[in-house]
Amino acid sequence: MLSQVLQVIGAQQTEEQQMEAIYDDFQRPPKIQIAMMHAAATKFAKTDSNIDLDKTNVCPCCGLPAVIEEIPLCSSRHEFSFNGSGIALYFDFLVFSGIIVFTYIAISCGYNIYVNSHGKRCIHINSSFADQCKSDFFNQFSLTNDHEQLDETRIVILFMTLFYRRHINKIAMELDDAAILASDFSILVENIPRDAKEPEIQEYFSQSFQNETVELRKLCIAYEIQPYLKLNTQKQLKESVLTKVLELEAEGKQIPKSIPSRVQLKQEIDEISKELDYMEDHRATIFSFSGICIISYNYERQADNVCKTFKATRFQVLLDQLGFEQNQFQQFRNNNLFVRKAPEPGDIIWGNLGITIKEQFKRTLITNAMTLFLLAIGFGLLLALSYLQNVINKNISKGSAAEATIVTFIGFASSILILIINTILAKMIIRFAELEQQATRTDYNISVAYKMGVAQFLNTAILTLIINLFIQENISSLDQAIWQTGGLNSDVMLIFITNSIMPWLTQLIDINYFYKLYVRQKIIKQGENCKYTQNEANKAFEGPSIDLSQKYANLCKTLMFTFLYSALLPIGVCFTFISIICLYWAEKYLLVRRDSKPAPTGSAMAEAMVAFYIELILLLFSLGCTFWEWVNYDQVHVLTWLQLGFSTLYYLIPIKKICGCIVDLGIDNATVESYDEKFLTFYDDYDRRNPVTLDAAKEKWIKIQQETVQPNSQQKTNNQTKQYHKINHIGTVSTKVHPLNTANSREIDDLQQLQV
Repeated sequence: MLSQVLQVIGAQQTEEQQMEAIYDDFQRPPKIQIAMMHAAATKFAKTDSNIDLDKTNVCPCCGLPAVIEEIPLCSSRHEFSFNGSGIALYFDFLVFSGIIVFTYIAISCGYNIYVNSHGKRCIHINSSFADQCKSDFFNQFSLTNDHEQLDETRIVILFMTLFYRRHINKIAMELDDAAILASDFSILVENIPRDAKEPEIQEYFSQSFQNETVELRKLCIAYEIQPYLKLNTQKQLKESVLTKVLELEAEGKQIPKSIPSRVQLKQEIDEISKELDYMEDHRATIFSFSGICIISYNYERQADNVCKTFKATRFQVLLDQLGFEQNQFQQFRNNNLFVRKAPEPGDIIWGNLGITIKEQFKRTLITNAMTLFLLAIGFGLLLALSYLQNVINKNISKGSAAEATIVTFIGFASSILILIINTILAKMIIRFAELEQQATRTDYNISVAYKMGVAQFLNTAILTLIINLFIQENISSLDQAIWQTGGLNSDVMLIFITNSIMPWLTQLIDINYFYKLYVRQKIIKQGENCKYTQNEANKAFEGPSIDLSQKYANLCKTLMFTFLYSALLPIGVCFTFISIICLYWAEKYLLVRRDSKPAPTGSAMAEAMVAFYIELILLLFSLGCTFWEWVNYDQVHVLTWLQLGFSTLYYLIPIKKICGCIVDLGIDNATVESYDEKFLTFYDDYDRRNPVTLDAAKEKWIKIQQETVQPNSQQKTNNQTKQYHKINHIGTVSTKVHPLNTANSREIDDLQQLQV
């Protein structure tokens, strides 16, 4: 990796040897300056596109630039788009969540809180249950304290979501038009016959589509490379053992007999490396074809025309694989193909591409069933806590201070238990999603976000509702189960309070991050006596990673819970609004000050979350309004029925297509420039991401760069931008290289800031 970087930036062979001499993954003690360079290189920050690439400010570990321009905390969220549209659209979704919650507060929440607080429901309750009804904080602001008829409607929120759909589509298209990437010219094709050969595939996809000739520029074949990946994992394990051996030798300790010697480990690592090289050189004969390939055309409109020709959806291809013939589509031999615009090169999980659509569907069903099983366990734990509460209520005198204290304590225990269950659910769902072996990281993240958001919502909101309303003992009516001591009002309010604090607070108080700070200080303090390797030091100085799937899941779970109970406890919506504000600034601070730079992502994740959750949130909101009115008043207002009807219709109909007909969502303009004109500027490409082709593709790309451009350091006038675009990117397995300004006076300050 380092040698290829230095070839492009113009280092001589002697300089290259010197740079390699100062960097070694297993070096002890580590060079702190290199670790700090790695911290700066991986930080979520952008570089100046007008400065030149220089060998002295490129991280020798990952090849990323080590001179960064830190993003201000108060910057616009659109400034995050340098890393793709995914991060920017998440913060846009976070802002929209705050707006929709504030809109509800402004329209009716404030009025409902006022009316509820002046209600006197306990006066109208039968005397036999009067001792169980208290006008405390939990009941005073609840709908159950209002003895008047609710006659509000909140259809305006529905129209706000229509506007947001238009907004997010326009933002996504603007960000897409602003950057020209390899994915603009490429398509991903699935379900090709496994015995098809590369010449046959190339010939088939070089024919005319939509009455227009196409110019195929690159064909990237995806293989079933599990043996290669397993062997590479063995190499990494042996390298970790070698690290331990070197550590023991440095400390003068005896190496256990169960651990191979340093010489033997190095020999085994060299043998595995040679075997991996052989696999790469003979990939076409060693590996089986996965049935998937990525094809790049010279113009984006040509790629779009191919996608329009193959109209079979993923579900229709699934039916075809299950034996239900779908003969109305154009086929490759007898196979229906699923063709779509290709995701970003770094988004593809190459080791998972051998899984058929049928097998993925089967695995998804299994993981969904396993998620339901975990929910059943969580339900059992909450049910046990509810049973404990019933036992205590029977053995403590009614209305006593002890009863109030114990009931409140159990309520907090229940909310904490829900948080613990949600945390366990999150970790297990991540494991389940890995078993599905999705083809892209975006598909993986969407699967996690779907399961995690819905599962945590069911555990937090629905199970609490079922236990309080239908399983509690000695309940004469549903409304009694809501307002009684330790009832639904208190449980839900405590969850509102907990959710308003814990999500952003737990992110700020990140134990793993503070442990990294401790390790950094330890490395700096020990100096020449440090026992950490250079690779371990680099990881310690690297910031925490970003997981958009968990962020979306947690936010959408909060929104669903809030709007389901908003009519019952309107004051809880205020807690959610405060939580969203705190979450926005906490996550923004973490992003620009702590987090490492994630792989670039597109708009697919944000669009999937909006399509799945927004309509569901509206439906839950309307169902909640209808249900709470029926429980509290034994009747439902006509406007509430109308609201439920609109929300149900909105959830069932294809609203995205209808919105496109009603309002102008903008035009997704095809890139005018050709692949031939722009491919030198692609820092990332598919063959440079495919594990078994990346080395050869990288060498070929570097050779083309060197043959096309010989940079002249004295030419800084009209040709500066053109030369920059021709040498500014190097694609690797997981890194990028950008030009840097060695004269940047902020370099030392930035690196010093990253020590803590």
